[in-house]
Amino acid sequence: MNGILLELKEVDKSFGRLKAVDGLSFTVRRGEIFSLLGPNGAGKTTAIRLIAGTLEPDNGDICIGGTPSRRNRSLNNRVGICSQELQLWPMLTCEEQLHFAGRLNGMDRQETKRRTAMLLESIGLSDQRKVLAKNLSGGMQRRLHLLLSVIHDPDLIILDEPEAGLDPQSRIRVREFIHSLSRTSAVLLTTHNMDEAQRLSSRVAVMDHGTMLVCDTPAALQQRIAPEETLEVYYQEPVQKTSELNALEYSVQFKDASLRITGERLTESVPHILNRLTALYGNPITFSLRQSTLEDVFIKLTGRSLRE
Repeated sequence: MNGILLELKEVDKSFGRLKAVDGLSFTVRRGEIFSLLGPNGAGKTTAIRLIAGTLEPDNGDICIGGTPSRRNRSLNNRVGICSQELQLWPMLTCEEQLHFAGRLNGMDRQETKRRTAMLLESIGLSDQRKVLAKNLSGGMQRRLHLLLSVIHDPDLIILDEPEAGLDPQSRIRVREFIHSLSRTSAVLLTTHNMDEAQRLSSRVAVMDHGTMLVCDTPAALQQRIAPEETLEVYYQEPVQKTSELNALEYSVQFKDASLRITGERLTESVPHILNRLTALYGNPITFSLRQSTLEDVFIKLTGRSLRE
């Protein structure tokens, strides 16, 4: 990775008595995909608006490429922002949309045409280049919306829920495209999709109540905060809660016709646990053993799922 492209230092932002962002500090480097996660109301949207320059911080500094952003609004040309809400011109074709956006960003005609062809090809829209935006499928519109934010080849790219509403095929295309963007730029990603964050992110930061709780690689967070394994067992009928499964090595949660058993180094105990379950409830329909995920980390930190 090269140098730092985005740096926040002790940034605060309040709305009346509500402190939406409280002492937020982090950096994003070129070549990195940095995911900012948090439940609704955690302060992510405010943080994004501060970075984008649509809000002014009450305290602290936001630097883009080493320059304080509020002192130099021309830095906005170095930033590409893909909002969650689609922003397209319905009566323009894919090509026309990108040509227009390129000219708005001060690009010359030849460079705009070159970037347009390359971007449409890279995200699988070349065959749709002459199609009006209003006639595209929802997934194609989402992909075109993403291209509009990067037509000017920005150094810092902010992506707010880029996979929202995508079908599986489009989701794979978009993930590959985001990976390609990170080769030359810094990518700041917000998402409610934990699988997306885990697959894409170089580092993950979890926010709640305006503050950053943790920041590290997904693997390091899982190892440090949720090192447990989880055994999930499913039955045809609801199972009755019992204390006979209690053990110091693991915890047991009952939910209707399933059980969730969590503990460290659980693999070696699985045969013994399944034997006990069979004696109590009979043979299960199925079971699965998995490592912890970012979702487990998130719930441990905030006590909530990401969409709450």
